[in-house]
Amino acid sequence: AATQPRRHLSVHERGRIHLVPVADILYLRAEQKYVTVRTPEREHLVEESLTRLEEEFGEAFVRVHRNCLVARAAIEGFERADHEGEAGWAVVVRGTGERLAVSRRQQHIVREFR
Repeated sequence: AATQPRRHLSVHERGRIHLVPVADILYLRAEQKYVTVRTPEREHLVEESLTRLEEEFGEAFVRVHRNCLVARAAIEGFERADHEGEAGWAVVVRGTGERLAVSRRQQHIVREFR
């Protein structure tokens, strides 16, 4: 039987462990050996692989770039954007005003997103 996805991610900070509710996560972005976990309040770092997080939470998140998963609930919309001189799309993250690039390989999500 498939195991249920975790409800929280454990974030180790200054000798403490914060439990970040997965429902609060806006996006997950890989940078070197860490993944940035963005919530409405702040950013956290976890030592987990984006691929593994995608396998576990794939229902709730959509891959927009090889280094980024965005929570479906956090997608406010899509905007035309230029990346490296090429026309493309960016995800507008709800409540933050942030724009995250959608890679060329993932452009289909703009059409398919419901």
